[in-house]
Amino acid sequence: MEYLMTYGWAILIVIIVAAALYALGVFNPATWTGTRSTGFANIGQPVDWIYLKTGEFNITLKNSLGSPITISSVTVACNTSMTDNEVPLITLSSSSVGAGGSTEYFTNSTYVECDALTAGGSYSTQVKVTYVKSGGQYAQTDTGTVTGAAG
Repeated sequence: MEYLMTYGWAILIVIIVAAALYALGVFNPATWTGTRSTGFANIGQPVDWIYLKTGEFNITLKNSLGSPITISSVTVACNTSMTDNEVPLITLSSSSVGAGGSTEYFTNSTYVECDALTAGGSYSTQVKVTYVKSGGQYAQTDTGTVTGAAG
């Protein structure tokens, strides 16, 4: 009986510690997800982005090419691969972006929006930018991934 009581207290302590860690958010992946971007080898890393818990996605892109570009489209794959679920984004300003300039893109209610997340839920979203360099005639594509926690 003494051994059973010892094991019982040990199991109770483990359960209490696990519950405390769960309450502190240690087991929530969003706690460990930092906001970062990867890819975007040509135009450069995005200035800022947000994925709202309502399913809206906003991103500000900066032209780091050194020459003006005309962005023809920006699409986002909402928590999937680019081939599965691309959502077109629209611009808040002109799609012509000077060297070092930036412009903001966002989802529009007329398009299918991204999947809704819980506040603080983690996401990893692919963004594809199609653009033409100033004086050029051929469209080029730059793809990258942005991650973070939903706002």
